[in-house]
Amino acid sequence: MTPKPLLIAATLLTATLVPALGHAAALRNRRGAYELQVLVGGHVRHTYQSQGRSYILGELGARYVLRVWNHSGRRVEADVSVDGRDVLTGKPADFQAQRGYLISPWSYVDIDGWRISTRQAAAFRFSTVPDSYAARTGSAREVGVIGVAVFPERYVPPRPPVYVAPPRPPSYASDKAAGRAATGSAARDEEPEDTRAEGPRPASSAPRAVEAKRATRQREGLATAFGEAVNSRVTEVPFARADPLHPAAVLGLHYDDARGLVAMGVDLDWRRPTEARLRQTADPFPEVDPRYAQPPPGWSR
Repeated sequence: MTPKPLLIAATLLTATLVPALGHAAALRNRRGAYELQVLVGGHVRHTYQSQGRSYILGELGARYVLRVWNHSGRRVEADVSVDGRDVLTGKPADFQAQRGYLISPWSYVDIDGWRISTRQAAAFRFSTVPDSYAARTGSAREVGVIGVAVFPERYVPPRPPVYVAPPRPPSYASDKAAGRAATGSAARDEEPEDTRAEGPRPASSAPRAVEAKRATRQREGLATAFGEAVNSRVTEVPFARADPLHPAAVLGLHYDDARGLVAMGVDLDWRRPTEARLRQTADPFPEVDPRYAQPPPGWSR
């Protein structure tokens, strides 16, 4: 079996996708040499950390772009899912069976939306749960989560140099021997097919999907819609994973509106002092003596 073709952004910043997540572990937007960012209006959205998980604040109707960083010296494939659905195929995410974006060393790729062709994508837009792409195409059970599985490229060492003996005077016997040797060399040079193993398939999630469908219309908070078409050119390239079944890292974060994040225990006011904090830190003599060096923020004796 030949390696699956992957998508690569047709810009200086290249990329490729892998299957979906399905990891129940706490999701963080950065692990090791890999990082996930969300851009709204061209600016990186602040990431909140709470109880070992990463969160971002979304606004209904806002368009966002996913940026996946590769801070390593090796090409990687990044399989991306939004609301439990693969951003390339729109199907339930599965990183053992689906393709991904190829990311060059020390670079990143911007993912504009759900891919609809090699030229366009449907923009990611925060929406209500009933209007989300997941709810309109199946189950909204996994809304509010973005995931990335990262697979480094398989390293193929270069062939050792071949030293050829000086040619001998031509003769009929030597020509026959040379033909046999060439045939044997060609046979030896044939590389075996890629015997990529198929991983165990997850158990059916039909009961969860039915349950989630019934409750979709009552669910609050944000999900991601299948937005307008935007220009996003890609091309397909071959890629071989170092380990086809096990990603080197799984990135991810949760998103919701302010009410939803507060309900999950996220402190949205960490940079915005509340009235209580202002009063607790009020100074009766705020003027400082300019004749001496002033301590930096956070310094204490």
